[in-house]
Amino acid sequence: MLIFDKEVHIGYRNQQGQNTQLKWAMLDVDASFDFSKHTTRIRHARETGVEIFVNGNDAANYIKEMQSEQSKPWYKKDKAKEWRRNLLIFFGVAGFLVLLYFLLVPWMSEKLATRVSIKTEEQFGEAVYEALVPQNQDNVEASLVVNDFFAAMNVRTAYNVRITVMDGETVNAFALPGGRIVVYSALLEKMESYPELAALISHEFTHVNNKHSTKSIFRKLGSKIFISLLFGKFGSVTSVLVDQADNLKSLKYSRGLEKEADVEGLALLQDRKIDPKGFADLFKHLKESAPAGSMPEFLGSHPDIDKRITYIREASTNAVVVENEQLKAIFKKLKQNVQQ
Repeated sequence: MLIFDKEVHIGYRNQQGQNTQLKWAMLDVDASFDFSKHTTRIRHARETGVEIFVNGNDAANYIKEMQSEQSKPWYKKDKAKEWRRNLLIFFGVAGFLVLLYFLLVPWMSEKLATRVSIKTEEQFGEAVYEALVPQNQDNVEASLVVNDFFAAMNVRTAYNVRITVMDGETVNAFALPGGRIVVYSALLEKMESYPELAALISHEFTHVNNKHSTKSIFRKLGSKIFISLLFGKFGSVTSVLVDQADNLKSLKYSRGLEKEADVEGLALLQDRKIDPKGFADLFKHLKESAPAGSMPEFLGSHPDIDKRITYIREASTNAVVVENEQLKAIFKKLKQNVQQ
């Protein structure tokens, strides 16, 4: 006799000596235990003539357990519970792996970015720049003037900082890995003083110098960058960056990196006795000039402009300001160029 979850199979030899088999549905089986004989009697509830006796009460207990299980709704059966438990385990493991992917891979990509050499950063930045900046759209004369402005600020760095002015109506500025900084002429047109330009350049320069651009790009592109770096395929990284070039001009940094760029950029201004009010003027001016309900991309990654202005003012309370005639003259020349 074999007892399954839904049937009881009974194999026996009939009177003619032939092997044969009965199959009883579990719910049609009647199992009772005889205490006096210490045996279990098993028979069909609606058929007579066949009875089986099994020593002990294990068979009776097992059949009653199977009958109880078969009588339950499907969602209450042990197999359904096991199925749900396995499903929960599966989704739990899958959820953990997804969480690991979205948290660990970007974090590891960012950590790998800190190990990238300046030379490699320059290769990445140049590839993206060539893909991003259309030929004949850069304002060569204005670019030369802005680079003269940065040179006059006398900022020491291991990077070869190159600033390009692009003609266009976009109010934006962004930094690429390796020293490339792009400023749109529409943003320059809105500036009213050289401290504003100094603030903008100092802010974007800090993104480059502290590898903010590289870290944020690698974090944004996550697994594609990580896998390529893991196997040392820097050419693959360049291909990924070029493919994503158009998205990188509106790259958004974390609040922590934005504040770091503000604070260190402010320090650059203070060291050169440039009026730190240039930061507040730049942010406030851009905020006021933005259409209702929108924000220039340069400010979009750090929307709480009022708090930003506040901590800039607090950090520059005792700043010493001396008019820089050289920077003032270069800025005047730049304004004449972009307004033509």
